[in-house]
Formats: sequence, C-alpha cells, structure tokens
Amino acid sequence: MLSVTSDRLDYGELLQAPAGYKLNLGIATTFSLDLETLVAASLALNLSETLEDDISGERLALLESLDQLQGRLLVFYQDGNVKVPKNFNRLFTLLEPLLVPSVALEGPKGAFASFHPKIWLLRFTPQDSNKPVHLRLLVLSRNLTFDRSWDIAVAIDGQVVKRGANSDPKLVDFLRSLGDVEKHVESIESMCETLDAVKWDEPMAFNEFSILLGLAPTSKNAAMTPIDLKGEIDELLVVSPFVDADESSLLRELGARTKGRKTLISRADTLDAIGEVALVGWDVKSVSELVVDGEERLHQNQPAQQDLHAKLIVAKTAEGAVWHVGSANMTNAAFGQPSKGVPPRNRELMMRLVGSNSKVGPQKLLDEWAKTGVFEKHAFSDRKSASADANPDFRRAVYALTSASWSIHAEQGVEGHYSVELTASPLPKLPAGYRVKVGLLCRQAWKELASKLRWEKLKLTDVSAFVPIEIISDVDKLSKTFAIQASFSADLMDARKRAVFRETVDSSEKLLNYLTLLLDAGASKSKWFRADGGGSDVDIFGLGGAGGLYEQLLRAAARAPDRLGRALRVFQRLEEEDVPIPPGLEELFKGFAMYAEVQK
Repeated sequence: MLSVTSDRLDYGELLQAPAGYKLNLGIATTFSLDLETLVAASLALNLSETLEDDISGERLALLESLDQLQGRLLVFYQDGNVKVPKNFNRLFTLLEPLLVPSVALEGPKGAFASFHPKIWLLRFTPQDSNKPVHLRLLVLSRNLTFDRSWDIAVAIDGQVVKRGANSDPKLVDFLRSLGDVEKHVESIESMCETLDAVKWDEPMAFNEFSILLGLAPTSKNAAMTPIDLKGEIDELLVVSPFVDADESSLLRELGARTKGRKTLISRADTLDAIGEVALVGWDVKSVSELVVDGEERLHQNQPAQQDLHAKLIVAKTAEGAVWHVGSANMTNAAFGQPSKGVPPRNRELMMRLVGSNSKVGPQKLLDEWAKTGVFEKHAFSDRKSASADANPDFRRAVYALTSASWSIHAEQGVEGHYSVELTASPLPKLPAGYRVKVGLLCRQAWKELASKLRWEKLKLTDVSAFVPIEIISDVDKLSKTFAIQASFSADLMDARKRAVFRETVDSSEKLLNYLTLLLDAGASKSKWFRADGGGSDVDIFGLGGAGGLYEQLLRAAARAPDRLGRALRVFQRLEEEDVPIPPGLEELFKGFAMYAEVQK
C-alpha cells in the first residue's frame, strides 16, 4: 500500500476468493463505470483469475462468470457515468440486473453533486462448513474502470465470529443509505446482518481504523464530512488529483493548522489552474512527465496517460500518523467549506487509519517516493485546460439528461427482428447552443434528441438498456459521451438472457468445452479462453484414450458434487433453450442427474 513502484492496481488480485471459499454476495460503489471492466472483474470474482491479457469479446469464460454473478452482486454508480464501450458485447445484457444508477442529491443542486464512494464489500462462504464466513472490504480511490493513473487502496479481511466483532456501524449506515428499492433491500440487509458479527483484521502497519462518510444535508439526514483530524498538525501530506484552494477551503484550514512541512501532490493541470500564489508555503509536486507519457515514450500499443488519481491525507500528530484514504478529492464538493459552515455536496467514503509516525508518517512516505522519481517539484505554467465537468451550464445540461425518465419499448416484428422505441420524459431542456445525439450500443446509428426515437431491424441480443448519449456545446466547443441505463416498458430480461446464452454457446464444440471446463477443478483462464474454438479434441466418452467428459463427470460425482451440480444445471438449461445437443450427451447427463438426485 505504501509503494508506488509496483504495477498498477489489479482488481483480479483484490477480488479473488480465499482458497477454499467462493463468492456469496458482493456490493460495490463507483463514480464512473466501464462495462468492459466489470465484465473482466467477474473473472476474478468467480474464476479467481487476474484481469491481464485480452479479455474482450463474447467468450464462454465471461458467460460463465457473469451468469454466476446474477443475484450475487450489486454495483451502485453515478447516474449517467457509464462509459460507452468501443465494441458492443452481447454479454453486457447480463450486467443490467447488477447495476443501480445513483445520485448524491435530487433537485437543481444535484448537477453539482456526485455519488463518489469507491468500495467493494465481498462475502465469501467456505466449502468446509466448519470454517467461518470470510469478508473483505476494499476502500479505493479508483473507479470501476481500466484507468491507468496512480491509485491507492486499503484491503482488510475479516471473519464472522461469535464474540469480539469490531465492525464500524457507519459501514452499515452507508449500505442502508444506498437505496430502498425492494429488490435491493434483501441483499443489503443480508450484508448488514453479516457485518454485525464480523471481526476485521487490523491493516498492516496500523493499529486503528474507522469509516467516515461524506453526505450532503437532506430531509432524511444531517450533513457529514469525511474527515476526522482535530488540533495542531506537525507535518501534512495531501495527495489529490483535484483541489480547491480558496480562502475557505479545507486545504487552507489544514494548512493553517500545520506547524511544519506541508506537501501537496496533484495533477499538473490542477496546480496550474490554482496558481503558485495561492499555494505559497506548500511544497508542491506533480507526477513527472516521464511517467505521465511513459507508455507513449515506450511505444506501447494504445498508450494511455498515467496521471494521478489517488486521494490521501496523511498528518503527523500527537496521536500518531493519521491517514484518510478513499474517494474524496481535496475539494469543496467533497469536504465543504468549514470556515463558512458550508457542508459537502458529494456522497463519499473514506477510511481513517492511525499508525506510527516512524512507519507511515508523511516523511516516511515522501522519502520512499523520492527514490522512484514518480513525483517531482512542480514547475508552474500559465497553461489552462477546458473541461466539460468544470462548466456549470454543461453540468446542468448533463444533469437534465440523466434526470429524465428514459424508457424502451421493444416489439418483435417479421423474421424475428425487433423494433425499439426510446422515450424521454420530460424531454430535457438544454441551454442555448447545446445539442444532443442519441444512439444504440450495438451500432453507429445516432439520431437527434426527440421525445420519441425509433430504430428498426434489431436482433433480440442487440436490445440493450444502455443508451449512448453525446452532448455538444457549440458555444464552448466542448462535448461529452456517456451512456444512461433506461428501463423497459415490458420485462424482456429472461428472454434476452436466453438469447445471449444460445448465441454464445452456438456450436457442439463450444458446448462440450463449456461442460468440460465446468467440471475441471484446475481450469485456468487460458483453458477457458481456448474453449471458444480452434482445434478442440474434447471427447464425450474418452474413447480416444485421453479421458473425456464421462471421466470428468465420474470424478466430479466422487470429489466435487458442487461442480457436478453446476454442470447439470447448465445442461438442463441447454435443453430448455433448445440448443442442439451432440448424440449421446443427453443420455450421459440424465444418468448423472439421477445419481445426483439419489445422493440428495
């Protein structure tokens, strides 16, 4: 957690179940969401694989991992902050039931508030009933995307115990604040009950931790600021990609209370926008340009900038080294303006940790980071960069679009094709000089915004709740593309899931590979990815002498009844979906189904 010399944060390592456990329930929150990243994360959650290599496309491994997540994962995200993927994937349909669009505030102020917490809370159940239920909490500064910027995360594990539970009740409060929709309440309450009985391990190098929430005041709750740092500060380190440094900002207040060295690390464009005068007295650093443009300098394919995204406050105090790490930038939106009594606007979550100054204090971190050359003294310039998110009119326009009620009505026509009608109510009112185009996820078919839009000749698997929107300001020459999650006038989810399954398992070769891998306890990601075709020698009965599906069924029946059960359920689904089944396979599986029933 203290080193910046390691590779970028890999969700795969953090999301994998402990040995002998499997995912039972997960709840995650994020500001922005990349559908492809969540598809990839499903591999780690269910197949214990990393997210490296090419994991795109409509693969059997992704079908299996996403299918297993149904009913076991909820992801809350900022409404309207879904990234439009470069390539359409029919498997995106399986993400829809998992995703819950959220907002920080309703009404006009909502345009300037963000649902911004970034956590994963995972519950794993043991294969051995004598072992305790295992929990993992990840508090991150990164979103659920493949962004390659520098980030930081805290991961703590815990077990359900009969006595000695130490979970922070604020974590329960946070979960219950996420939503009161009936279909989500059961999962949230189930996790809350587990948290009441969990004993967390202390994070390495720290002896105390707690959860801090950031909330704007509403009719239901008082304002909460996600920081607990009182009294004088000996030394201060602030790491934040976005910063407000006006007279009434938290940065100014903390700086005034600091007797010794004050260090601010941020993005170059953020610091240039603030200006050198406003940061007199601070040791100001930014990410080295050699790092920001490192991928391009190394001539990597599809190079991306690697700027700063970590959010961290470290204070040397009489109490020890006090850390605040999590989602909140050092901005007025996240922390409010304390000297004016102005509350925060965002929904945030931070973890407060206390440790030894000699081990995790500000100077310790700075000394370690100095060896890497990642951060260097910032050279201020007059360059300014325009941003759609910094433009008030643009934010109001985006909020008007995301606040509308978007509904999809799909009808089946001739030759099995579907027509889709999209309605927006009320039709968003945009500032003068703004225009909006609306499209489809499955094809480039943009139309100018209207109260009703229609597209023809779609396959059922092309119909998606995710609707791409491009908003353009001709006045400011700014634009932004994102996707909203529309609702359906009639429930087509089951029909669309079945169609996705049929089209993904579309050959005897894939079918046999799929069943074989379900039974294979040692199936790796490379095996799963080879299962999509290309020279498979899967043998139903093992007549070729190399062993086959029959042998694997026998092994699973004796040693892994859970794997046998999963394979039998998938085979039953094949029959229900009328997928062509190779000769002899039906008799084979019905025999093992009878055996499994007897064992029950």
